Amino acid sequence: MGGNQSGEWGNAAFVTKHIAPHGALGAYFAKIASTIKMGDSPSVGWLLRGDPEDPTSAGWGGQFVKAWARPHVVFDRLTTQSDNMEQFGILDLRLSFDPSTANSPTATMAIGNQKIKGYLLAPDTMQFLFCPKNATKNSYTITSNVPALNGKKGAITSYLPPASNKNNPAPDLPNWWTDDPSTNLIESGHLGVKTLNPYREDFLGDFAKRLQRLDGVVPDSKSILPMPSKYTLTIER
Repeated sequence: MGGNQSGEWGNAAFVTKHIAPHGALGAYFAKIASTIKMGDSPSVGWLLRGDPEDPTSAGWGGQFVKAWARPHVVFDRLTTQSDNMEQFGILDLRLSFDPSTANSPTATMAIGNQKIKGYLLAPDTMQFLFCPKNATKNSYTITSNVPALNGKKGAITSYLPPASNKNNPAPDLPNWWTDDPSTNLIESGHLGVKTLNPYREDFLGDFAKRLQRLDGVVPDSKSILPMPSKYTLTIER
């Protein structure tokens, strides 16, 4: 997301030029590329170019700040768009019903592209837990064998975490890190992306050279960044 996506550095163009021509694996990747999400690539990039011991330092995996306490909001009623919560917080929805109206009560909340299973918090209370991944208006519909819950609709509006949150790290989470919420680092509504995408060409260029190995070609070792020597991969059979 973001960074230089012109020419060969575009998502589709990179796959066509640098992945598809390289062996059966490259061809297979190109075939499924539009259906997969490679969300863990920053973790790999951080090891290739970055200091894993210092999450605040710059590198291919981005830069991070100490995590603040995420809000946990509890409602005992159907929520509406006028109800607000911070992105990545936890919505704890607890809806009561008459337990005599259903044997083995079950319920599912459809929200966005997710279907969240409800849990019996008590014999007469169904609980749903939802974490909004975007700052947007989230609408939901409940399907249940409990008449009082079936077909019920609601919504919750989530907003971007304030930039000031980074100044209030949670004291009980000393080893937890998260994206910097500073507004100047947001790209298309996503926090911290601009600490990562300036390295798009460097990261993809390194990736392209590694793919030559699928053709039996070993690139010049100086042209590929080595993995840090202090990390050892052991494979046991």
